Amino acid sequence: MLGVWHTSRKESPRDYAQKNTTSYIERDEQEREEFRETLNKLPNHIEIFYADESGFNEYYFRTHGYAHRSRRVSIKVRGKRAGRTSVVGAINANNELVAGFAFKGYMNGDLFCGWLEHIFIPSLKDPSNSALIIDNASHHPKDAIQAIADEYGLIVIFLPKYSPDLNPIEKYWANIKNWLRLHFDKYDNFWDGFISGFG
Repeated sequence: MLGVWHTSRKESPRDYAQKNTTSYIERDEQEREEFRETLNKLPNHIEIFYADESGFNEYYFRTHGYAHRSRRVSIKVRGKRAGRTSVVGAINANNELVAGFAFKGYMNGDLFCGWLEHIFIPSLKDPSNSALIIDNASHHPKDAIQAIADEYGLIVIFLPKYSPDLNPIEKYWANIKNWLRLHFDKYDNFWDGFISGFG
């Protein structure tokens, strides 16, 4: 049946425009529910950490500005391609970054395993009372990661496929990047702004 929206004033479609919430067709809802159940079954004394890596361009600028309605906002940006810095880290229940490690280039399996064993695990009070949640990226080799985790008693839980929404560090990275867009022009170089963004 076709519904009709009655309204007391003239309204345009723009009045109801909202940003799309996207999700992946390939998601397995049963797998996502099993993941949630696994987390709920963890003992209360287990401290949960969510890890991932993210790439940062070494040049940011504001994407929005203010102007009179009849005028367009115009800004000048650099045309030269900026470098890239990647960061791997984890956040705890208080949304605090733990074991952050920045590097040039892109993540691979050896680098992630090195971060896990030599940076993340040593940062924990007690690895045997900790759980690490990570995604199924190709540079997260499950067998190697599980072998390191078993050696230290760390629990590792892999996220369901196509489920970045279940990893809160994704929003953490997005907030840092948004901060850089708003404040980057106040700094003389990328690294000063980058470090301040993690403030």
